[in-house]
Amino acid sequence: MDNYHDNDDERVVYDEKLSSSNFDIEPLSIGCFYRFRQELSCSYGFFSLDELNGTVLDVKNTFAPGPKLWCVLVLGRLLLAAAAIFAMVYSIVNYPAENRWIWMGFLTHWTIVWTIVYLAIILAVTLSPKALAQPANGKPPTVLVRLAWAFYSLALPMNVLVVLLYWTLDYTPGQTISFSTISLHGGTCFLVLIDGNILSRIPIRMKHIALVEAVAVLLVIWTVLNDLVGIGDGKWDGEDADQNNADDKLYSVLNWSDDPGKAAIISVLVIFVVIPVIFVLCWMLSIWSRWLTKCDGSRRYIYQEGGGDKQVEDPHRNADYFVGDDDDDDDD
Repeated sequence: MDNYHDNDDERVVYDEKLSSSNFDIEPLSIGCFYRFRQELSCSYGFFSLDELNGTVLDVKNTFAPGPKLWCVLVLGRLLLAAAAIFAMVYSIVNYPAENRWIWMGFLTHWTIVWTIVYLAIILAVTLSPKALAQPANGKPPTVLVRLAWAFYSLALPMNVLVVLLYWTLDYTPGQTISFSTISLHGGTCFLVLIDGNILSRIPIRMKHIALVEAVAVLLVIWTVLNDLVGIGDGKWDGEDADQNNADDKLYSVLNWSDDPGKAAIISVLVIFVVIPVIFVLCWMLSIWSRWLTKCDGSRRYIYQEGGGDKQVEDPHRNADYFVGDDDDDDDD
């Protein structure tokens, strides 16, 4: 049954898809744990725009807010993309010439590439009105928006992972901190955070953890192959002439030839503990609102049937989620 709201002879029709009755819990009961479980359920789409309070995300304002600040948004995203590209080019140019062939062999450099791809796609989304078209209820957004969404859900957790792993496992106290060290192990993470949480309000769905886990598994496979085949990490000062021993591993903690047990334990911990924790933190960041005091996604932009959007400051204040003057509500 459709819900209606009459206001000054203007009728806004809400499709049944937007009704909270389509979910097995009332809006007031929605919490982080319930949202967590529902987003992982088989019935919840990988790129679903449906919020669990019965509303639907506004595609345009979620991924490319405007139109008043459209020029500022485009300029901001151009600057973010330019900064990320500069960081990558600077890293490659200043990488030892004899080792550039292995530059792409490290997770840090995989992540900067994904970051640039994300920033390029989200800029294309911003410049493409067709890509930001609101789909029919229950349908996913356009392919371009889905690509941007997927790369954001991958780039943010991977950037956080790179920052965590580098400064806790790879960095040696007293080691020279260069521009590349800062830009690739913190700077690009900041760029993605700015774009996804300040310039726009892109949600992260729990199912998107599959993207991050897939990359982690690929990284482990790559380190095993690199070790067993003897590809190594290039030629660096301080290493001995033997190009296939402990000082030639991509990561010293993943020495599959000499200490496979330790390498396996670390890999399992990263895949099944570190990454899920980091991903959940990123997921919570996308639903926390009001200066991190509420975990309800109320900063998200909600689509209104008939045009426009609404930023719901407190989606639990009205169980029916009608938009407009509550004093004029009539049911048909």
